[in-house]
Amino acid sequence: MKAQRKTICTQLLERFTHDGEHFLRSIITGDESWVHHYDPESKMQSIQYRHKNSSAPKKFKVVASARKVLLTIFWDMEGIVHIEFLEQGTTINSERYVSTLRTLKG
Repeated sequence: MKAQRKTICTQLLERFTHDGEHFLRSIITGDESWVHHYDPESKMQSIQYRHKNSSAPKKFKVVASARKVLLTIFWDMEGIVHIEFLEQGTTINSERYVSTLRTLKG
């Protein structure tokens, strides 16, 4: 395993030496993580009219819901290139993965 990683790293360094920044611009990487989903109130939604002598209403902390979504994000050296949200219970099979890769290749 270590030997394979070393070989791949050496190949990547050789490509960088040969192609420079053009090679770096061709790299896209990604990651995924389960995140809590919630719908925060907008500033307008949270406005409450009150009498000038009354105290301000209590604001409750926004808590994350029990619902989670799988956040999948891809980026290159310039920034984010693609974001996907998958509902809990959704599986990433080969068809889904190929579809995402086609979107990235776009």
